[in-house]
Amino acid sequence: MGLTWRGAELLAERTGDGRFAWTSLERLLDGFARTVRGVDAGELEDALLDLPTEPDPALAARGRCAALAEVIERESGTPFPAPAGQLRESVKAVFRSWRSPRAVAYRRHKGIDERLGTAVVVQTMVFGNRDEQSGSGVAFTRDPSTGARGAYGDFLFTAQGEDVVSGEHDTDPLPVIADRLPEVYRQLTDVFDTLERHTRDLCDVEFTIESGRLYVLQTRVGQRSGRAAVALAVDLVDEGVITEAEALDRVTDEQLAAASAPRFTGEPPADALLARGLAASPGAVTGRAAFDAERAQRLRADGVDVVLLRPTTSPADLPGVIASVGVVTGRGGRTSHAAVVARGMGRAAVCGVGELVVARDRRSATLAGRPLVEGDEISVDGDRGVVSLGHRDASTATTTDPALARFLGWQRTHRPAATPTPTPTPMTTPTARGSA
Repeated sequence: MGLTWRGAELLAERTGDGRFAWTSLERLLDGFARTVRGVDAGELEDALLDLPTEPDPALAARGRCAALAEVIERESGTPFPAPAGQLRESVKAVFRSWRSPRAVAYRRHKGIDERLGTAVVVQTMVFGNRDEQSGSGVAFTRDPSTGARGAYGDFLFTAQGEDVVSGEHDTDPLPVIADRLPEVYRQLTDVFDTLERHTRDLCDVEFTIESGRLYVLQTRVGQRSGRAAVALAVDLVDEGVITEAEALDRVTDEQLAAASAPRFTGEPPADALLARGLAASPGAVTGRAAFDAERAQRLRADGVDVVLLRPTTSPADLPGVIASVGVVTGRGGRTSHAAVVARGMGRAAVCGVGELVVARDRRSATLAGRPLVEGDEISVDGDRGVVSLGHRDASTATTTDPALARFLGWQRTHRPAATPTPTPTPMTTPTARGSA
């Protein structure tokens, strides 16, 4: 925020890096157009597709900036503003977002009070796209899908945070930082340890490295699957961090029901295997294929269990994720929008399965070269990262998960009136088993 055409020229002169300056303005223009002015993504993509090929990265980015600025003025009726106007419009856009359909749908699903409102944070920018010693990442201090010890996350060199979470790029695991910037990686793991000790919980951390310097942008107690919630609570008791009674308070009824849901016990038949990807959110679900958030909602309204398959997901797909029992994406890592939202919503998810092309009518698609049509029965194994065709049988979780068995034992000891073996919620019926 605050960069202008003249500002990009001066930034290029000052840094001697035209690519950095113009790609930074390009990111601002693109985000401003979509989020603040509400320009349709298709209009932006069409404008960029028509540009001539330019081998120089700086000149190519400058050309894209000109095209984006033209679309903003044409589609919204007002030119891209000066810094003060950028800030003013952006603040208003944040407040407007509280009433957006996807925000309303999320609050309704999570039971969040409509009267709370939202806030705007304004802070100094750091640049993960600055140079080869820069990058951005999203991490959890433990695996949010399983609760396993050890940092877990995604990182991209020469990139900003949206590149990591958008699902548009295939990310790298955190240890790639150690190969290029070992001291920064040590600092990062020290930060993770400090945060866990302070919160006594799993933490979600967003960070940027600019020219070899680490910046922690944001941290919070991380969302986790039901299975991870139980495993983490048991591990923290074993580590002496919390008591058994506190462990019981850490796991909601919904999470416990999800952790108790059945799981696929092995591999699908070879002829039914569609794709393998990243195990982004655990669960064993079977549903009918849908390739569009709106279609997923319609099918769910008709009582159909749905698996949403998308090349990648954006916040606009949230209503479709809510309507589905499972999510599959062609691109994206385990901290992408799709993966994080699926875990928080209790949906099994497999991300990064490879080429997933949806037809223009949104009624058919190809996954790894195999044709699919809306309504095909799809099984999603969010524990193994496997997508297959047809229905699969699953086994009871309480017979296969030692952490869950211990947790239920504590529940019987400390809360004998509690239900000893939770049953899955209506969204996780025998033919649509999911986890939170």
